[in-house]
Amino acid sequence: MGQYLAIGLVTECSTSKKKLQEHNISKEDLVDKMSAKFHFESSIYDFIEINDNYVFKLKPEILEKQLIPFLEKFYPALYPNDSTGYKAALEELKKAEPATWLKIASMKSYEEFQLDGYAESEFLYFDKPFNPYAKIAYSSIMLSIEGTISMEIYGRQFNFFKYCIQETFDKFPIAKAIRVHITG
Repeated sequence: MGQYLAIGLVTECSTSKKKLQEHNISKEDLVDKMSAKFHFESSIYDFIEINDNYVFKLKPEILEKQLIPFLEKFYPALYPNDSTGYKAALEELKKAEPATWLKIASMKSYEEFQLDGYAESEFLYFDKPFNPYAKIAYSSIMLSIEGTISMEIYGRQFNFFKYCIQETFDKFPIAKAIRVHITG
């Protein structure tokens, strides 16, 4: 199995609170660094502390109100010649209750709308003594996957692609949950 270029919608991300506290890194430091490096928009996520972890969950009201209108604009731009794949996924989402959308993604019935079980974590380095880092784990719904791809070092260009997607679909705050990454 290879690795693939993917565009996903981040539904949740987390990191170790304990590890950050060991280096005197606050939640605010974390959010500031994520915003600067990954174009992370904390206002569309609920912040939760679970055990020794900081968890950011996409706000249900953002998902419920914006997912379908966003995908109705996003998919035709991404798949200009595809007449069936994403349309079937959209139709099922429109018929389903928002509370079941993640279950639909977990069934992996659609290439254009499925949970990504292989999404890699990213490391976020802080400008503190000894360059401490946070490992950011992601849960996301893949909206696109193409491949195979082979890269040794990546990040800057993917962050730029993410920024371009966010700017293109700027009327949808949910677009700020987009992540471009390698999966598989």
